[in-house]
Amino acid sequence: MRRLPTRVDGDALARAVGRWLADRRTRPKGLCGLAVDGQALRGAARAKGRKIHLLATLDQATGPVMAQLDVGEKTNEITCFQPLLDTVADLAATMVTSDAMHTQRDHTDYLLARGAHNIVIVKKNQKKLFKQLKSHPWRDIPLQGRTRNTGHGVVSRRSATVSW
Repeated sequence: MRRLPTRVDGDALARAVGRWLADRRTRPKGLCGLAVDGQALRGAARAKGRKIHLLATLDQATGPVMAQLDVGEKTNEITCFQPLLDTVADLAATMVTSDAMHTQRDHTDYLLARGAHNIVIVKKNQKKLFKQLKSHPWRDIPLQGRTRNTGHGVVSRRSATVSW
């Protein structure tokens, strides 16, 4: 049993399991959600000590990971975004969320071409877009929702405003 995991191609196994889960996934009417996020695995490392870093997408309604890829040493999450979502068969009528790293024009163009939608987080890593959004008349747009949470001694306040 110990030798079997060393002989299995991890990415191929992840693709096969992801396809199996996707085949059994019941899609709700309307938009469904997929989240894309990267994570360094705790306690797991390559032979040379480099941590294993995965980029994964999960179904926001039911929670299972639909696909994941190993982010190699010579690349980053940005270059793995499209190959990861290429393994998800049907993105039509899907809302894809991700962190600010994936606020990239190429990512949005890719998702639109696949019939998907996306929500992006804009921070100062996108200077031009951040400046355009900062100059938007946000005070004239009604607030759509507000939440306040406390966890681990931190108070988080979030508000949502929608503009087309």
